[in-house]
Amino acid sequence: MPTCDQSRAAVYVCQSLSDMLQPIHLFRYDAIYKHIFILAGINEGIEIIIFEDGRWEFYEDDQT
Repeated sequence: MPTCDQSRAAVYVCQSLSDMLQPIHLFRYDAIYKHIFILAGINEGIEIIIFEDGRWEFYEDDQT
């Protein structure tokens, strides 16, 4: 289960994306790593990871 800090951060991030009219394509909680992953944007170009402590950052895949 996500932590309270993670849940608050997820609401904040999703609301911010919505305010910017960006569609959210995928919202997933990874029980193994305990991260929330969000894939958003018109071309699915926004990837965000929310950590257990509520910190979040843009995910950059160096392999693409």
